[in-house]
Formats: sequence, structure tokens, C-alpha cells
Amino acid sequence: MSVQLSWLLRQRSLRLSHRGGPERSAAPITFAQATELTDPSPWLSGGELILTTGLGFDSDGPALDTYVRTLAAAGVGCLGFGIGLSHSTIPTYILDAAEDVGLPVVEVPYDIPFAAVIRAVMKRLSEQEYERVVRAAAVQNRITRAALHGGVEAIVRELAVATSTSVALIGTRTESFHPMDASDLVEQAADIARSIRPSSTPATVSVSEPGRTVSLHSVPITGSGPTFLAIRTAGPMTGVEQILLGHAVSLVTLELEKPARLRAEQSRLNTLALGLLLDGHLLSSVDSPLPSYLADAADDDSSIRVAVVRAPSERIIEAFDAQCRLRSRPTFARVTDSGGTLLLRGSDDAMFVAQLMDSLPRSACAGLSSRRPITESPVALRQASLACAAAGPSDRIVEFSGSMLLASEPVQESLRAMAATTVALLADYDRDHNADLVGSLRAFLEANGHWETAATNLSVHRHTLRNRITRCEELLAVDLTSARVRAELLLSLLAVAAAA
Repeated sequence: MSVQLSWLLRQRSLRLSHRGGPERSAAPITFAQATELTDPSPWLSGGELILTTGLGFDSDGPALDTYVRTLAAAGVGCLGFGIGLSHSTIPTYILDAAEDVGLPVVEVPYDIPFAAVIRAVMKRLSEQEYERVVRAAAVQNRITRAALHGGVEAIVRELAVATSTSVALIGTRTESFHPMDASDLVEQAADIARSIRPSSTPATVSVSEPGRTVSLHSVPITGSGPTFLAIRTAGPMTGVEQILLGHAVSLVTLELEKPARLRAEQSRLNTLALGLLLDGHLLSSVDSPLPSYLADAADDDSSIRVAVVRAPSERIIEAFDAQCRLRSRPTFARVTDSGGTLLLRGSDDAMFVAQLMDSLPRSACAGLSSRRPITESPVALRQASLACAAAGPSDRIVEFSGSMLLASEPVQESLRAMAATTVALLADYDRDHNADLVGSLRAFLEANGHWETAATNLSVHRHTLRNRITRCEELLAVDLTSARVRAELLLSLLAVAAAA
């Protein structure tokens, strides 16, 4: 909180006049104090508006020059000189020194009491303090609303946005940070946390360096290791930042300390909602509004992924719920005859599922859908089911994709059988005639029948390639203008290559 010289000069009731030093000084005034000491510097902390009539100086001499330089060195924001008592005008030595050191000097008329100037400054500072408290109360409401709908991640995000700082939550049960480029704050906070003795966990610890201060506030979580909410500011935390940090800590504590019974009930309701969603009953069309209780299941762009896991169902739900608790997210899962179906956020990748699989038996496997809009959840379920069905004995996670077809052993066996009467025939011809029909056919098919592209990839003339493809048609008795024939031959070639 501070006032500027420009604000001070605009107060018409005070009738202050600029007389020396910079007229548009950006130096903040944080306090107003009247003193007639010839050297008040031992009692100054910087940012003061010093008011004096010069009673301590008998005349306009070098002592006044030293006085101004002493005030400037102490960080005084402005000097107010009252005329009409000991000096009829502001002494020249004061004005010259003020110009030299860049200290603003204002003239206070004889009939304006210093108390009026002090009262005006302190009133404005109090108004600023009240305005900050009002803004802090509004921000507290926003953070509270965010906590109701978004949990810990939303609390961290709102605190960072409201204070224009970087915020991170670190602990054994959760980790979150905002903005996205503040990931380094997690490691910085962890380093500071490791330096704190477990037997003496203080409420707040701050570590400052030039231009930056990292402050950690302890979050008391029952049955958990040390958890801290960290905030990185440009300087020491302001009073409002401390208020908002304390409020955020309280909300995080409440969020992480939710009774297990409440979470279990929420998960039960989420299971019912998931069943309706995957069966297509909640979103009958793309334009159907997303029910509010499903908002936390998807990303900000309403995208999801579905995972179908084949393993003991109790273990699946427990493991998935543990992963969601670590991220302060609700659990959307349902039990199936062969395991469980999980609703993930669109940003959850195979690594997220791998962490889940680490706590399941080695025989467990999972199929993961592509990223889909939540309105296409039934499609994502079919994709995940197909991916899980295609998993081999050694597969832990299979993501749905076009190449997934070749990962299926039954499909590979069928394609190899087809290749025995097609690709093998061409391979025999190549061996007997030192030709390259197999490679030419694959290049032609992978180029989607484009002669120039295939010939360039083979480094042969297109007429040479045409002759080879014609020979392939003759040997196999097929017509390569048929898309179906081309697809079957390409799959056979890929199956042979995968088995090689």
C-alpha cells in the first residue's frame, strides 16, 4: 500500500505545491511523519513523507544539503517543507540538493497543519487496505466455489490466478501446480521441504533470493506425510497473499480430509452415471447438454478416454480409486464380468494406465480407447473393448489404433495363411529370377497405387515398376485395381514382415 506524489498534489484541500526534485516521481509513499530532528535517519525505514519546518536549522547553509542527502540515503519518498514559521521560503540548499539526489520536495502552506497532511495520507493508505481486504474476500469466495467443483487442482489454479503468482501443492497424496510453466516450483518446494526437520514442521517457511521468494505453508493431513502449499512471489508475501494462502490451505485440508464414506458414496453415484453414459442414455445427441455431475470426468474440452481392464474387479476399482485420490479427482468406474471399465480424462495416457496396472496381477491387461468427446463415450467403450480383446499373453496395455489389428494373434495367423499362397509365391519367383516383386508390390500398395511415388521410393523407372506389378498380377491371378485385393495383399505383406 502506498500513495504517489501525483496523488498528494491532487488533494486540493492541502494546497501542496511541488518545489524541487522530480515532479513525476514513482517513489511510493508508505507513511507520513513530522519531525524537526536534523538527522531522523535512524528511525526511518524508507518510503516516508517527512514533514518539517526546518526549526533545527538556523539558516540556509550546507547543513541543509547534508540533511536532504541523508533523507535520500534513508529511502525517504518525499520531503514536505512547511513555510512561514522558521523559513519564509524553502531554502535554496534544500532545493539544489533535492534536484541532485532526485528527492521530491513539496511546499506546505503555513495555514495547513502537518496533522492534516498526515491524516490524508494515512486515510488513503487505510482505504487501500480496506480495498485489498474486500478484493481478498471476493477472491476467497471464488476459491471456495472452485473447491466445490474442481477440488485441489481448482484451488491451486484460482490462488495462482488471483495473486498472479506460481502455486504448487506437494505431498505424498497429491501434487498439483499452476500455471503450466511452474512445474519447476514443485522441485523447488520439495527441496525446501526436505530441509525441514520432521519433528518441527512450522506453519510457514520462506526462502528468499533476489527477485523471488518461495513460501511453504504446511497442510495438516491425517495419516499422511508432510504436505505443503507453496507460493512463489516476486518479493515477500503481502498481507492479502498471506490471507489467501491461509484460506487456500484450509480448503485443501478440507478437500483432502473428506471422509472415506463420503468419497465412497460419491463413487457409487458416479458408477451409476457412468453406466448410463456408456449405455448412451445420458447424451442422446451431440447437442445434448453435459450433466453437471459428469463435468469432472472430462477435460476442459470435454474429452475422455475409456479403459477396459481384465483383472479381478475389486483390485481394479481399488487401484483406480487410489490413482484418482492422488490427483484429487472423483472416480468413475464400474465392475464387469471380466474386470472393470474406467472413465478417464482425455489427457490421461498409457502412462497413467501403466501406474494403475503396477498394482494389479501380472496376468491383468487393459485396452485403452482413443481420445473422444464425452458425447462419444459408447464409441470409446467399443474401442477399449476391442483393444482389450486383442491383447496377447504378454501384453499389459493395448491402445486402440489401426495397427492394433496386426497385434492380434488370430488375425496374424489368418494373414500368414493367406500370405502362404500369395507372398510366398512372389518370394519364390524373386529367389529363382533374382527379382524384387515382393518389395515392388509393397511399395506400390503403401503408395496407394501412385506410380511416381512408389517408383521414386524404389529408385526405379515407373515403366520398370509397371512391368513388375503386371507380373505380380499374372502370378497371383488378381486384379490390383480392386481396393479389396490391394488391402488383403498389404495386410499379408505386413503380417509376413512382422513375423520376420
